[in-house]
Amino acid sequence: MTAGSAALRASAVKQERIHLFFRTRAIPHLGGIRFLQAISTGGAFYTGLLVWLLCDLPFIRVAIWTFLVFLSECFITNINDAFRLASPPQETLWRWGWAKAGLCGINALAWSLGPLLLHVNGAPASVLVPMGSLIFFVTIATWIVGADYTPSMWVVMITANVPAALWLLSFGGGLEQVAGIGLLTLLPFTVATGLIAAGKSEAAINIRLDIAELLEIKAKQAQQIEELFAERTRFFSAASHDLRQPLNAMGLYFELLARSSEHGDRNEIIAHLQDCAASLLRQFDAIMGVSATDAEIRNASVRPVAVHEIFARVATTLNLEARRKSLRLRVPPSELWCSVDPVLLERALLNLVGNAIKYTTKGAILLCARRRAGAVRIQVIDTGIGIERQYLDAIFDDFFQVGNPERNRDKGLGIGLSIVRRLCNAMSWPLEVKSVVGRGTTFSLTVPMAEEIPASTDVEPQARVERLPDLSDPPGVLVIDDDATTRDSLERLLTNWGYQCALFESGDPALHFLNHDGAGKRWIVLLDYRLAGAETGLTIADKILSAHAGRTRISMMTGDIGAEIAEGARQRGILLLRKPVQPIRLNALLSSDMAAE
Repeated sequence: MTAGSAALRASAVKQERIHLFFRTRAIPHLGGIRFLQAISTGGAFYTGLLVWLLCDLPFIRVAIWTFLVFLSECFITNINDAFRLASPPQETLWRWGWAKAGLCGINALAWSLGPLLLHVNGAPASVLVPMGSLIFFVTIATWIVGADYTPSMWVVMITANVPAALWLLSFGGGLEQVAGIGLLTLLPFTVATGLIAAGKSEAAINIRLDIAELLEIKAKQAQQIEELFAERTRFFSAASHDLRQPLNAMGLYFELLARSSEHGDRNEIIAHLQDCAASLLRQFDAIMGVSATDAEIRNASVRPVAVHEIFARVATTLNLEARRKSLRLRVPPSELWCSVDPVLLERALLNLVGNAIKYTTKGAILLCARRRAGAVRIQVIDTGIGIERQYLDAIFDDFFQVGNPERNRDKGLGIGLSIVRRLCNAMSWPLEVKSVVGRGTTFSLTVPMAEEIPASTDVEPQARVERLPDLSDPPGVLVIDDDATTRDSLERLLTNWGYQCALFESGDPALHFLNHDGAGKRWIVLLDYRLAGAETGLTIADKILSAHAGRTRISMMTGDIGAEIAEGARQRGILLLRKPVQPIRLNALLSSDMAAE
């Protein structure tokens, strides 16, 4: 336990002890008379009555002493009621505690008057009975009440024992002096009893506080689970609706296609089917992106990472998209290092920069990092359309899009920023957004700065991959996938685009082809991760890179969302594409590879 938490626990224990000190116990069926009040007053009356019966004692003394005890008990009862009604704040509890301790002292002093008011010269019973009752009172008050609040315990023991003992010692001899010495002698034992009771009370309080903390943690976890369940329910409800729309339309178009006999109508129906398929692919890709994000969060591995390396990968992925809209994607150099999971930070930045490109029609997008109070503040600044103030929180909700109330799926699905929110919440990265309508938006997320920079700061492995030789002929496309329909569709599409294709269902035939029939030519390799048998896309990629790194560029297309696959691809410098891959994205990938030659 840290010093801060220990101090908080000690403060909580003190507050709980004061609350226990003010607890009241009522006797059932007796009109709410307090238990301790009845015991104290009844005990005083019984003691006085016993002495009156055994000795020649005026009854008025019994009445006076009983009244004093009863009056002091009334004071205590009143302050208990006042405390309950006032419900005082924590900072004033100590005042209430000392006030009641003082009233308990008055009550103890009233009991200490018993040996004086009930004393009869020459009557041993008038000494022994009040002394026994006084010892009983001190023991009960110390164990039941004083143990909850230590100051009250000390006040009661001193004001009950000392005045009575001093008065009895004033006789100078006889039974009275013996009784006085006995009261003082018993005082250390009473103190020991009180300390034991106080220790047990504190231990019990600590146990209750521990149980309360565990229950609070359990309640918070239950609330988080409930919120997560509700969020998932909303997410999949909306996703289900959006997925059913194009599927429903496709079913109707297929029925029309089967019934149509005119060439023009069939072409129009096919065009609509293509639109539905494209919409379905966009939605499926977005939903799988959420699942992939959840999987990556569960397998997060935080380590020191150079900021410029993550920025470079983001820029490489999105620069072509920015150029298509005549936008500048500016990424100033940075020497900062952060302590993050690189895959998660890259995913967050890809969504933020991609969102900025989407909503910017002219100008530039800036991706930069600054040192800020022992952390790294990463900002994505655009000159886009901006966001109205009332939407700044809602933009992180699933399927929410500003300016798309009709939920036109051609404008996107509104998943990107919700993924960013998930990542930042899971990794405790503060996320902020500022925007001015018509001038642009700034997203800022703060990540921990790396405390230690690795001794070896060489360029990442993917930056050391050999460049393709400058050959005169264009590259071909080599496909490795164990699914026959995927190979057939890719062959038809790539051939239609004018590429030379070579298709294989496993790694060994592909390697044989590269060594013989495909030797001396550049190849863009598209391979799946999960293949037949024990081989995977990563093991095949290792073989290709070791033998043909100078004339191959590898991209992996897979539907798997495991974090180890993304990390393995990153280490090898392989671009990872999540299935289903849209034709426009595949075309952009092949075009950028050819442009890089």
